Amino acid sequence: MALLVSTVTLAAYHFWLAKPTAGLAVVDLASVVKIKETEFTTLLSRPNVSDEDRKAAYLMVSRIGPAIEHAVDRLQKDCGCTIVVKSAVIAGPAEDLTPRLKAMLGMSPGTEAQGGGVEP
Repeated sequence: MALLVSTVTLAAYHFWLAKPTAGLAVVDLASVVKIKETEFTTLLSRPNVSDEDRKAAYLMVSRIGPAIEHAVDRLQKDCGCTIVVKSAVIAGPAEDLTPRLKAMLGMSPGTEAQGGGVEP
């Protein structure tokens, strides 16, 4: 009888009260930051850099942190999963949301650290 009550209680908890375990997804923040660093460096290392170019570069740098944070928050809400930095995952399956993050930040999906992108 005790076994039956325990089983029914456990089943009821599992189906009505337990929160479903969220999946795990990753983003490669290092590559996104590297792309923005490259854009910043490229903008400032051109010949005849104007004060407007410098202002635009520093504005881009000041906005990237909040833009990444906002985009990751939106990704997390969209997928309903836990998002971790890609380099923190040693083994096991995890969806890579880096292309979606890049798209949200206005970068082309194939953008690599050597290439450029559009500022957010």
